[in-house]
Amino acid sequence: MQEVDETEASPPGPQRSRSTSLEGYVVNIGLIDKLCGCFLSVQGPVDENPKMATFLQHAAGLLHGMCTLCFAVTGRSHSIFDNNRQDPTGLTAALQATDLAGVLHMLYCVLFHGTVSDPGTSSPKESYAQNTVQVAIQSLRFFNSFAALDLPAFQSIVGAEGLSLAFRHIASSLLGHCSHVSCESLLHEVIVCVGYFTVNHPDNQVIVQSGRHPTVLQKLCQLPFQYFSDPRLIKVLFPSLIAACYNNLQNKIILEQEMSCVLLATFIQDFAQTPGQADTQSYQPKGGSSLSRSSTRLVTPDAQQDAAFCRVPEPLPPYRQLEAL
Repeated sequence: MQEVDETEASPPGPQRSRSTSLEGYVVNIGLIDKLCGCFLSVQGPVDENPKMATFLQHAAGLLHGMCTLCFAVTGRSHSIFDNNRQDPTGLTAALQATDLAGVLHMLYCVLFHGTVSDPGTSSPKESYAQNTVQVAIQSLRFFNSFAALDLPAFQSIVGAEGLSLAFRHIASSLLGHCSHVSCESLLHEVIVCVGYFTVNHPDNQVIVQSGRHPTVLQKLCQLPFQYFSDPRLIKVLFPSLIAACYNNLQNKIILEQEMSCVLLATFIQDFAQTPGQADTQSYQPKGGSSLSRSSTRLVTPDAQQDAAFCRVPEPLPPYRQLEAL
């Protein structure tokens, strides 16, 4: 599915109308429900089933593209906190009704060889085969594009009982994989997704600091040194760290045990002084996926075929209160 570049994201007139009609048609014929049935049918690994892995990658990529197109044709504000979320295509409602089309369930089963409803059967691994990694990357890109489309819906779905535990296991396991195997594109998608999951959401902030140690929050704080020294990587990690600890004393204490909050305060101060620089900076991580900067939202799906273009801004204005940490 051809994605739409954000510079051409809101075409006036017939082109937007046709795109809206096309997406609405795809939703109304029941494609989301059919894909959900396919995802829910997955109950185990795909390492030795390349055809299934390829199907899952492309199916998740299709959902990512649909979210990106929906964002474009509805003329959304770049702010993830914009309350104007009208969706004439019906895509958001369909994804809410199906718990993200069952993609979270599928990813959990692929990674842990168990089911969300029976976590005791799961068996986490230190590293995953390339087929599994690609399925995870495409799934996370879909999550991130849906979060940009409707942040409250994303946080509500993934933060629900059962699914929140599955998400925590997924994030923790993939962070563990990235500590053993270099995979920048996967790592950055996980970091961004955790930021979306926690930003301004106290209940979800608790999820990332609970569970087996090291927790998701601790693993983020224990990333390699360059994520705390290289400006390119700082701009990926720090917004999510801020999202995870903003207005949460317990998470802030955990953060202080792992790193200096002065780094975050400096990051916020630098952005406050030169906010425009973020919009012109971009980088090309390993694996061909591009992430660029935006000062108005945690992640924005941009668009080019076969690439996830996400914008990860510096802290939003409320985060400036962290300067007092």
